[in-house]
Formats: sequence, structure tokens, C-alpha cells
Amino acid sequence: MRRTFFFVSFFLVFVLFSVPFAFTDETSDQSSSGPIIRSLALPPLSPSSPPSAGTTPQLPPLGGVESTPGVSLPSIGGEPPVSQPPASGPVLPGVTTPAPAPIPVQPPVVAPTVQWKQFDLGQNFGFDPLIKGVVEYPANWSVYVDTFNRSITFSEDQGGTVAFTAFLATQSNIQNAEALAQQIESLLAQMIQNLVILNQEFKSDPGVAKTGMSLTSGRVILQGNYQGKTFTFLLQPYVLYIPVGGMSYHSALLCQAPQEIFQEKLQTYFNRLITSFEATAK
Repeated sequence: MRRTFFFVSFFLVFVLFSVPFAFTDETSDQSSSGPIIRSLALPPLSPSSPPSAGTTPQLPPLGGVESTPGVSLPSIGGEPPVSQPPASGPVLPGVTTPAPAPIPVQPPVVAPTVQWKQFDLGQNFGFDPLIKGVVEYPANWSVYVDTFNRSITFSEDQGGTVAFTAFLATQSNIQNAEALAQQIESLLAQMIQNLVILNQEFKSDPGVAKTGMSLTSGRVILQGNYQGKTFTFLLQPYVLYIPVGGMSYHSALLCQAPQEIFQEKLQTYFNRLITSFEATAK
């Protein structure tokens, strides 16, 4: 049961705006300025432009086929065509055309070396027996802990431009991951301009269904504008629903970074953070 509960061990419903994160180099509960998504409580937005729609590909103009200089087209009947000299001039005997210069090969991009540090969930959330395990996070990132709202954020910078937030175990009556995702998206839309869903998928665990319960999870990619920049968000909701009594345990993981560096941060940091949190359920 512990594995099943922790898969959905992240909190986000109505108290997400109430208490600010506490900031320390490790874990303290003193008030401090934090990341953009800090219990989903963002500073006021500044006007910004909608996400770039990209450049529309230009098609070649319609019309006749232009002949290539130096190449004659076949004739319809009669004598074969006479080849014309190339536009660059006649080919002289004994003179060879120099080979084109080789294209320089770019060296492979070496991924940065990341030092990882451990964070004990049980030590910081000992009041809740469902929140246990040790997770890894980048050693040079800041840690923001909100014990009241059962959430924790790891931030690459003090402003929280690049951040990973885990909302830990909370009991509610939400029935599936899609419903939880819609609630979080509604809250994000109040703070992020022009928020749109780029992709989403949801699934259920058939093994848990045999027990009479329902375990659903999701993966949602969103994009929106914040203070003049386009941000990409990765949201992963989890919900364990118990029909008897109509109760559930739900949670969520939320990654954020500017659009142009999101994939880099996903590969370098976010994927390992997600794996680390999910591994505590094994």
C-alpha cells in the first residue's frame, strides 16, 4: 500500500496559495522569496506577447520548370540535343576542378557534470507517515520546503526560473489524474498568460484496478508567457481513488523552464528528479 499511496503523494488543491515556502540551503521554514511556481503563488505578471507561432514555411512559386545551366533537356524526336557548356565556362584539357573544402565537423556536446545531493523526505515531513524516502537533487540548487502545504521545490536560481516542485501526499475526493490536472491548469492560467496545452496523456494501472481501487497518472506539456518570456511546463499528476468512502490520495510533479532551454533542463535535471521521487515507492 505504501508504494501505491506514494505514487500519488503530492498536494495541490485549495491551500496552494496560503503559506509561502521556507528557504534555506537545506530545509528551514523561514520566509523568503522563491521560484516562480511557489505553491502556485506568483508575483504579478507583466504584459507579454503570446507564444511564438513559428515561421510559416515558404513554398516555391508555381510555374514552369527552369532549366539548369549546362544541362540540355531531351528533345521530342529528331536529332539528340547538343550539350551546352556550363555557365561557368568551358572545361580545359589538363585542368582539374579543385575539390570542395571539407565541412568542419563539430565536436560532440559534452553534458555538464552534475553533483547530486540527497534529501530525506521523512526527516522533513515526519508528521505524515505516507511521506517517506530519500530523493536526489542537484547539490547547487536551493531547497524550499512548505510543510503546511506538503510541498517542496528545488530551484536552480533564486528567482525560480528553472524549478522542480513536488506536491506530496494529500487526501481528497478527486477521482482521477485528468481531473487533478484540470484543477492545476486552471490555477496556472491565472498566473501564466496565454497558457496552452501542447500535449497530454493519461493512463490507469490495471493491477490496482483488480483491488477495486483506481490508480491514474498523467503527463501534460504546457506553454505560456511570464514576464515577457515563453515558459514550458511539464505536469505529472497522480491520483489513487478508493470508491469505498469516495476518498482519494493525490499528488503532482511540476517542472518549469524557459522554452529555449527546457529540453536541456529536462535531460540534465528533471528526468532524474522525477525518477528519484518515483523510486521511493519501490
